[in-house]
Amino acid sequence: MDEDFTKIDKQMDLATANFSQDITKIIEQNARIVKKLGPTFEAIRRALEEYAPLISALQDLRERIREEYSGFEQTERIPLYEHIHQACLINTNYGWCMSSNVSIGAYRRIADSEGGQEEKDRQFVMEFEAENFDLYEAEKNQIILTANQDWQTFYEECFFLIDNKKYQAVVPSLMSAVEHELSFEGTNDIGKSLINSVKSSLEREEDPNSFLYAISTSVISLLNNRIFKSRDFHRQRLPIINRNWVLHGRDKPLLWRKEDAYKLIALISALRMLNRRFE
Repeated sequence: MDEDFTKIDKQMDLATANFSQDITKIIEQNARIVKKLGPTFEAIRRALEEYAPLISALQDLRERIREEYSGFEQTERIPLYEHIHQACLINTNYGWCMSSNVSIGAYRRIADSEGGQEEKDRQFVMEFEAENFDLYEAEKNQIILTANQDWQTFYEECFFLIDNKKYQAVVPSLMSAVEHELSFEGTNDIGKSLINSVKSSLEREEDPNSFLYAISTSVISLLNNRIFKSRDFHRQRLPIINRNWVLHGRDKPLLWRKEDAYKLIALISALRMLNRRFE
């Protein structure tokens, strides 16, 4: 009997030892796998952190469209995206595109209002600065937080200048940032060739009956017909700030005001939203 128990004990000890070795091997194998996948997990985590605010912005935009235009299709036969498109075309004619955070209702109200360039500028400045600069702060935070890591400090310094009313110093930087935001496809194109690349991506990727298509076509129109518009330097200055005149040193910095900075912020915000859509 004792011999039998001794034999059983030895068998159990051997089984325990084998089990322990198997567990150790499994742990070591899993550790090697986890170590190899570590960079992948970290990249996924960083990507989720980077894209979360942008996904949230798109969701917020769609939700604001639903809330502010609820009941519209019951009273009018024009599709909702067409209302937004028309408002965008009117406001971009004065240099103001629809940004990620602007109220849809306020944007359309300004589009429908009477008055020319000065009146539109006045109303949008008021919108940016209402409720203790609520819209300005929302755009500022989103642009900085969702910026490419290499550009984050750049944007922080740009907004530092705006916060301290240094508009003449910040306008050329923001104009350069517009071209950076346009270059999401990594092409060697610049200027209008770059805009055409973005336009091609838009036409290839986006539904022409969507809200984003309505917004983005007006942004392309603003870039082509206003911001990047070709104009000989000996001619009279255009009312909307021009990329070529600014970056080639032909404009008059004394004329650069906070509304110019706000227009470029709105444009960068819109491009940031649209850029992620086409990646």
